[in-house]
Amino acid sequence: MLIITGGAGFIGSNLVHELNAHGLTDILIVDNLANARKFENLLGARYADYMDKRDFRRAMREDALGAGQIEAILHQGACSNTLEDDGAYMMDNNFEYTKDVLAFAIRHGAPLVYASTAAVYGHSGQAALRRRLRTSGP
Repeated sequence: MLIITGGAGFIGSNLVHELNAHGLTDILIVDNLANARKFENLLGARYADYMDKRDFRRAMREDALGAGQIEAILHQGACSNTLEDDGAYMMDNNFEYTKDVLAFAIRHGAPLVYASTAAVYGHSGQAALRRRLRTSGP
């Protein structure tokens, strides 16, 4: 089984479609189910199951994800909003979540591929830069 976190997002859903094009469908898609609209990205995709990110984190802690059956984890599950102001949310979602996924992958000997959408694109421009400079300390 392949696990794709952020699997309903832009990059994750395209990974699913590309894997499908190569005949791979034993895929667990993990994403935040609170935003059901992004699941439109998966129309026509074939996958074994999907799981809400909160349930996935709990399953990782409890080792309830079919140990020995995980071929790889493709981790895209991060908030890419470069203007997100909730620091606690960002630390939990982007840092702690990634640490949890990494620890799980190590425990199970599963290869982990991490991609950060925020590193590829995000809100840019002079206004965003000025906001960042104003809110950062000296």
